[in-house]
Amino acid sequence: LLYTIKFELKLMESSQDGHMRWDEYAAQWLHQRLGYILLIIYLLLLCIAIPLTTNELVQRHAEKHIVVWFVAGIFVYMTIPITTSGVVQHLKNFSDPPQQRRLIRILMMVPVYSFFSYLGMVLKSQTIYLTAIRECYESYVIYNFMMFLVTFMYEQYNVEQLLTYKPAQPQLFPFHKLPPWPKGKSFVIWTKRGVFVYVVSKPITTIMTLIAELTGNSGTNEFKIGSVWMWTLLIDNIAQMWALYCLVIFYQALKHELAPIKPLPKFLCVKAVVFFSFWQGLFLNTLVLLHFIKNSKEEDGYTAEEIADSAQNLLICLEMFGFSIAHHIVFSYKPYVSDIPRPPPQFLTSISHIFDMRDVGTDIRTQVGMSMQSLSRRDRKMERKPLISTSEHVEMETFKTYHTTDNAT
Repeated sequence: LLYTIKFELKLMESSQDGHMRWDEYAAQWLHQRLGYILLIIYLLLLCIAIPLTTNELVQRHAEKHIVVWFVAGIFVYMTIPITTSGVVQHLKNFSDPPQQRRLIRILMMVPVYSFFSYLGMVLKSQTIYLTAIRECYESYVIYNFMMFLVTFMYEQYNVEQLLTYKPAQPQLFPFHKLPPWPKGKSFVIWTKRGVFVYVVSKPITTIMTLIAELTGNSGTNEFKIGSVWMWTLLIDNIAQMWALYCLVIFYQALKHELAPIKPLPKFLCVKAVVFFSFWQGLFLNTLVLLHFIKNSKEEDGYTAEEIADSAQNLLICLEMFGFSIAHHIVFSYKPYVSDIPRPPPQFLTSISHIFDMRDVGTDIRTQVGMSMQSLSRRDRKMERKPLISTSEHVEMETFKTYHTTDNAT
């Protein structure tokens, strides 16, 4: 209480006339105390959850799946505060909203994966829906990482001019025999488009999988022509690899300019989460297909598919604890701590930046519009001879609308 009174007096003395508006006072108080408030709330929830979970173990005589829930729950409890700490520090030092809102969205990947994986174990009948949410957020994270790199470059450089004078970026293995990537603005457009393909295709394939599962036509763990599961898996895998390939190409072309934000460890952190979650899930489904994982003979009545899903969710809960530490270090708030004295950012304003999804809709509309414009120009080109000779000029004219929209964004 004495410390709070001292802090209030300090706030009042900081104002010029000895008075402060209530909203300014509340914003500064919340800014200074946000971390402590969240910590107290978290500890209270922890004090309630652990006794209830322990009591559940005793009452059920520690059945196997209950023990798995308990172990996974402990790791979820340890994961969430680490990520929360990083998010709160970014909000307290919200000096570059265009960059930091994307970093916070990436940081939220760990608790989203951890929390929904835990729910997927406890609510096994709802696993398909919870997994869909988790996987859609994965594509959203890859999009935000790409836009984080693009935002940094546009803040620091004239990107189109810089890429025009750079040598054309060659393709990487195994596509090294193909022509190099275009230069200038077209390079940014096509690398962004490669990421957007995954952002758009992932929700579509997820909806297809849900419909097929609900109608009983999914063909899960069946590598057959008529299996919806196999085709959505193939589409997701190709789109995901292409998106990551475009990210690597963008980094290779601008790695010297991107060096101040250290993109390589950030990319590896995002890539590792995607890699482990996808390939270990595929490995477990293969074990089910080969009958190494069989139906449970105990009273809990788990099928082989449910055992594989639970194993996948448990592994994700365990892995996310390590990834939360890595993300806290790699996506640190420290580069955004400003030495220039300034009023603290409005907390609600910072939160609104994070959950404002208009940038995604604008980018998707822009990419779709450019694709349609490109197709219409191609049709006109087939009907008549081109009025300009150089292909680079054609590309610049094709994407003129994108240039204006991108700068506005």
